[in-house]
Amino acid sequence: MQENFLHFVWRTGRFDQQQLRTTAGHSVSLFRRGIYDGHAGPDFTNAHLRVGDTVWHGHVEMHVFASEWYQHKHDNDPLYDGTILHVVWEEDQPVFRQDGTRLPCLELRPLVHATLLGQYQRLIQDTNGIPCKFRLVEIPDLVKSSMLDRVLIERIERKADRIQEILDQQGGDWEQTTFITLAHGLGNPVNAEPMEQLARQLPLALLQRYRQQPLQIEAMIFGTAGLLNDKLKEDYPQQLIREYEFILHKHPFKPMPPSRWKYLRMRPIGFPDLRLARLASLVGHHENWLANILYSANPKEWMNSLEVGIPPYWTNHYRLGKASISSPKLLGKDIARSLVINVMVPILYAYGRARGESIWQEKALDFLTTINPEGNVVTRTWSRLGMPSKHASDSQALLELKSNYCAQRRCLHCAIGCHLLKNVKLSTSLQSKQMMSI
Repeated sequence: MQENFLHFVWRTGRFDQQQLRTTAGHSVSLFRRGIYDGHAGPDFTNAHLRVGDTVWHGHVEMHVFASEWYQHKHDNDPLYDGTILHVVWEEDQPVFRQDGTRLPCLELRPLVHATLLGQYQRLIQDTNGIPCKFRLVEIPDLVKSSMLDRVLIERIERKADRIQEILDQQGGDWEQTTFITLAHGLGNPVNAEPMEQLARQLPLALLQRYRQQPLQIEAMIFGTAGLLNDKLKEDYPQQLIREYEFILHKHPFKPMPPSRWKYLRMRPIGFPDLRLARLASLVGHHENWLANILYSANPKEWMNSLEVGIPPYWTNHYRLGKASISSPKLLGKDIARSLVINVMVPILYAYGRARGESIWQEKALDFLTTINPEGNVVTRTWSRLGMPSKHASDSQALLELKSNYCAQRRCLHCAIGCHLLKNVKLSTSLQSKQMMSI
């Protein structure tokens, strides 16, 4: 049993409300069960009820076991002084107020229909990854679409929170924040963290002082990444080493450990060396990083701006010092789309939120509806279940729904799960209306 099931039952009134009595034997009449509050303090506020002959206005607090009142130290917390009813699954011990009076307690265990409890347990105990997968056909399209709208905003808000955190750390510098976010996106998913660390160690303002000297930008980036060493004998890496040693006299950078970069089980096109080379070229080609995002007319325009040339050396290399078959090293549509989703859209949204200008947030959401959805095992699974992705806003929402709700069994926080439980048909016959007694 989980407390959020009790919240659901109380909020929706899915329990037998006839002839209610406290565990002390007093009658209970519910006029208003209260307003759910997911923050600190009692679970439901502004409740209105009668216990015995006394009418109360105040809070309702819920626990699986009554003893959790003391485990959570509510007895010494003034936030709970206004509690008028303790609703529990089982009262394993009575609870008393600070003045010594007993807090009225209502047990839900004998009041919840066996059918509802069984449906709930089947959902949270499911091991298929998507607990309601076999019942999605029962869900109205409006319920599904409203839930996807909600989780999409939750996902973008979380990404915007991360950008705001970086912005605060960078003293409000949007250019550096955009640089760090783009570096993180270029490293996604395996090398995102070392790419971000590199961007934090190399101020964009400093790199841009060398915009007319691309070799020095490349030297600073590869040198700080810790990828320049004596084993590199080709001309281009040797040039980078000499430039880096010269630059160290003016800017004493601390190289990162080479072990930070991952190559195992990766396609060569995703190797960090290539991503670092592209990052260096972007520094040389772009001056106003934030404006390039804000004033792009559409995602395609911004994606095209990322398709900058990199040094000829990379035509037949995926890594420094290791030759490969000659091939053009383009950014590619999949990577560009990922950067729109994980860099462009969150930056737009975070910028609009920070400035209180919703036009940028609306632009971010609109952009997600103009690019193709991601194709991966999660979106393909949803598609087989009758929830295909038409564009990136759909795929992002479905990824969020799977990772933050289904995988964590948060069915009672999901509109789809709540709809299934709210519409469980409870028989009213005396034979089938047996309440759980275990």
